Amino acid sequence: MMRQSTIRSVLAAVLAAWVVSTSAAPAAEAPFYQGKTITIVEGRAPGGTGSFRTQAVAKHLVKYLPGNPAVIYQHMAGGGGTAAANHLVNTAKRDGLTIGNIGTGVYSAAIFGATGVRYKLDDFIFLGSASTGGPYMLAARPGLRADTAEKLREQKGLRFANRSVGHTMYILDRMMAWTLDLKEPKWILGYNDQEIDLALQRGEADVRSTNLNSFLRDIPHWIEGGYTVPVIMRNTKGRGAEVVPEFPKTKASYMDQFLDTELKRQVLQLHDSSRPGSSVFMVARGIPEPALKALNEAFDRLWKDPQFAEEYKKLSGEPTDPITGEEIHQVLDRMPKDPKVMEVYKQIIGAGPLPPAR
Repeated sequence: MMRQSTIRSVLAAVLAAWVVSTSAAPAAEAPFYQGKTITIVEGRAPGGTGSFRTQAVAKHLVKYLPGNPAVIYQHMAGGGGTAAANHLVNTAKRDGLTIGNIGTGVYSAAIFGATGVRYKLDDFIFLGSASTGGPYMLAARPGLRADTAEKLREQKGLRFANRSVGHTMYILDRMMAWTLDLKEPKWILGYNDQEIDLALQRGEADVRSTNLNSFLRDIPHWIEGGYTVPVIMRNTKGRGAEVVPEFPKTKASYMDQFLDTELKRQVLQLHDSSRPGSSVFMVARGIPEPALKALNEAFDRLWKDPQFAEEYKKLSGEPTDPITGEEIHQVLDRMPKDPKVMEVYKQIIGAGPLPPAR
């Protein structure tokens, strides 16, 4: 039988070993972003709606990032977001401390190999956007009396006022004109936002495309002044005017009513796949896994935050209609790959004549 003194010695040794092992256990790991600063690279110049969107997101995002990091902004305009996207992939450290916020041009520039593009869409992990984008509409000046799509299609040589070839709204113009089979449409370019409105008022142009929310925010008096809305284009999620309940009742048709050929359906699907979300947040692949996990969880919670939605609308003038990073990747995965469809769409977004729709 073991002596009492021996038992005490064994117990003391066990207790000592337990104390040593306990004291040697590592402390709880600090949150990845604790004491760090995140840089948001914005693919635009300072000011404007895009910057307001980013500021609203950043303010509320840090609530959901353990460690409460600081946020700074780096504006990098150029090529419709190409400069910022190139920077994320080729220059910025992949340490989880740099996030991009770029418009939808980041997709089409990569898909069609625009000049200066040094990235692929597969280089990014998309984190989502506060707005799916759209729905969009065509507005026609009063003198046309074109309050329906059918009356609009009777016109010949309609003049579209817009900014430049390749601009998001220019592409929307061209998609609508092509889908509706408009007769010999023309584009008058070089206007800024305010000048486009004046061009229609002065009769220098006939129609313009715009976002339904922007229309309500900037020029709601146009309906009372005789301007018409003959056509509405649904957003990437298939939503129309129902997401903008304040939008006045009109005789507008939806553009998908005119998808009377398989080519049109495929091209519209490609168009939708090339613009999921507006002011999209993303990171380059290869950042530390703890950083990516924290960002994904934080953005997913952010999109459901009613306080964020309220401030976002106050700053940007637009309601939230989020699309998650996972949904963006799903949209991109559904993108048509048919070379003919790609070529037709490339002609639509370019500067030359619109291609045949049949």
